[in-house]
Amino acid sequence: MSTATIAVRRTAIGPIIRAHRSSIALTYLLLVTENALRLAQPFALGWAIDDLLGGRWLGLYILVAQHMAYTAISLSRKVYDTLAFNRIYTDIATRVAHQHRRSGAGVSTTAARTQLSREFVTFLEQSVPQLVWAGFSIIGAALMLAWYDPLCAVLAVTLLAPAAYFNRRYGRRIRRLNRDLHDELEREVDVIHQAGPEQLREHFDALAHRRWQLSNAEALNFGLIECFVLPAIIVVLMRACAISDQAGDIFAIFRYLMLALAGLDRIPQVVQQFSRMLDTHRRLCEPRPSIATH
Repeated sequence: MSTATIAVRRTAIGPIIRAHRSSIALTYLLLVTENALRLAQPFALGWAIDDLLGGRWLGLYILVAQHMAYTAISLSRKVYDTLAFNRIYTDIATRVAHQHRRSGAGVSTTAARTQLSREFVTFLEQSVPQLVWAGFSIIGAALMLAWYDPLCAVLAVTLLAPAAYFNRRYGRRIRRLNRDLHDELEREVDVIHQAGPEQLREHFDALAHRRWQLSNAEALNFGLIECFVLPAIIVVLMRACAISDQAGDIFAIFRYLMLALAGLDRIPQVVQQFSRMLDTHRRLCEPRPSIATH
């Protein structure tokens, strides 16, 4: 195995992530707590509505406590994770730039992959919270629906199940499109430095086309999923009104359904970001020579 290959493989970011595991664990612990408190809000609101209609105050006190706890945890997490992930980015970018340069990677590849290290950290800082948010919104809301009425949960899951199939197809297409986009980005420095006007135009046209394809794929997936949203809203709302005459319970059931739908809407974006992260990690760990300008 050549020295260059050894140097390349040492760019693996696992050791850096492990070195920061305590700060990452604390950030994600705060994130999970924040989302658990957010998931409790419809329940607390429903309780407050029923108690206020009945001339009682306990539900309102619980709602105030829930919201204050959620705000405190959310604020703490947002302040702390910015500091933690900026430190991680500094370590990763420094190591990537140094090791790629030592391995003989071209300037274009090194510059592009140093920039990709920012994308990887952005995934940890922003996309993982979105994934957790979507998970709590979908799975947590389904469990809460089952607590109020198991049939409501079954109806919601049945009507929204096709979304899993569409998201799987979307994920495969997005992985290919992100790979093509990153291939083109890795040529950028070389193209700007060496290419003539026509080649520059071709390069930026190719970038625009790749991003247009990504946007269209997301829009199509969104449209297909939305076809199942309205039936779910109608069926669950009718069921909620049939099983309870408590305004708070009906509100909470409907709110949990809307949380699940909001989480479902977020999934395509998370799928795209996860796909970008996988391709980014591969490139950061195993650089290859710069792609020649064509």
